[in-house]
Amino acid sequence: MVDQLEIETTFEVGAGFSLPRPADLAPGGVDEQRYRLTATYFDTEDLRLAARGITLRRRLGGPDAGWHLKIPWGRDGKREFHAPQGSHAARIPARLVRLAASAARGAPPAPVARITTERTELGLLADGGGPLALIADDRVHGEVLDGGGDCGGDGREIRWREVEAELGSGDRDLLEAIGRRLLDAGARPARTGSKLLTLLGDRVPAPPERPSGATADAAVRVYLFDQVERVLELDPRVRLGEEDAVHQMRVATRRIRTVLQGFPSVVDRTAVRGTAAALRELAASLGTARDLEVLRERFRARLAELPPRAGGVALTADWLDAFDRRLQEARRKSVRALDGPEYFALLDELDRLRTAPLTGRRADDPAQKVMKAQLGDAVDRMRTLHERALAAGHGPGRGEAWHEVRKAAKRVRYTAMAAEPVLGKRATRLRRWTAALQEVLGDHQDGVAALRFIAVSGGRIAGAAPDRASASATLAALAGAETAAAPYLLAEAQRVWESGPSHGR
Repeated sequence: MVDQLEIETTFEVGAGFSLPRPADLAPGGVDEQRYRLTATYFDTEDLRLAARGITLRRRLGGPDAGWHLKIPWGRDGKREFHAPQGSHAARIPARLVRLAASAARGAPPAPVARITTERTELGLLADGGGPLALIADDRVHGEVLDGGGDCGGDGREIRWREVEAELGSGDRDLLEAIGRRLLDAGARPARTGSKLLTLLGDRVPAPPERPSGATADAAVRVYLFDQVERVLELDPRVRLGEEDAVHQMRVATRRIRTVLQGFPSVVDRTAVRGTAAALRELAASLGTARDLEVLRERFRARLAELPPRAGGVALTADWLDAFDRRLQEARRKSVRALDGPEYFALLDELDRLRTAPLTGRRADDPAQKVMKAQLGDAVDRMRTLHERALAAGHGPGRGEAWHEVRKAAKRVRYTAMAAEPVLGKRATRLRRWTAALQEVLGDHQDGVAALRFIAVSGGRIAGAAPDRASASATLAALAGAETAAAPYLLAEAQRVWESGPSHGR
């Protein structure tokens, strides 16, 4: 499967539009090609993919015939995945189906539209001959397949003309310059930016509306809305194995759970108990891969610090290779957790929660008053746990007590993030303070996890090494480094604590 990032702008034009040929923007000249493209689009019966701006099609004709999946990707971009045509017209490549799974949620895609395009394509070439950008003048015939399959029947049928400007190896300035030429020639920015959306029109479900208003309900649901959106955006990235995607999805799920549990006067916690439990399970399924990512990077850095005589060089390659194999398996398990009906049911419930009014006793109260009270409660709990950590002194429970402070700081941080649009600078200060505290205590907790890993797996690791004695010495050095760093990290955590706001409310 081939994929690429597509950045393009679409314009509406009339039948008599004269396409400009901006040769001055093409140092290597303008290359003209003509194609006839026929594409069958696939979606669920209720057009779930189209509602998320996702298109799945099988195209015949042109230089990139085959299966195409386009997913919104960052600012003004789409990630486009290609797969060969295959011998069966309706057999969608499984990898493409999985990448769109968070939108389809188990519903089978079937043909919903056929679009035929007569395309005149201008390639604006660089000096070396490669395209800096492409301008496609498309005369389009679209037909809605109401009957499914390949039967056109009584489906909607329309014709129109549009122009697409797509970035190649050039920069966004070039794309903007092309856009200005097209506007000057009489083009208009397209209302949809997608042939399928133009054809389907109001058949496509409207996207969920981001909440607004001055109530506590609106303030909490805005944050909930954005975090659910983040999970949906990260889903295909996790499936692709992108760096840090598992971590970011885990963070988003934890933030959602904080919203559901951290605003008891706004969210009816009894009503969302099952959702909170499902979020916890999802975070746990993502956690193994994330924990191994952190440990691998930590051990790699520690090994690089060791002198050669400590055996680090001898141990590094074999151990980290084995670590990578475990990490890849953990990532595969994370992806499998996104393929089950429980995950799709959770997404459905999160969509419902972010769009339906919350039912807590103070949900309709002014946001500022409620958010201030809930944030103050979270800070008070963190301060209580900090007092317990100080009371633990240097005893055996010290590390665990500070770990509880870390978890409470994370809750304050996420609560402050939700309250920030309402409370402003005070919430911002709390967010920044607890983020700094969480970072130091997270470093300490990673050290605890590293020591636990060495204690459980050290013997097996050393036994498998070519030089067992050297490997044992290296593991002992790694454990010693973590043990020595721990008290300094806790002292730094106390320093960060003392630098923070002096009052919780």
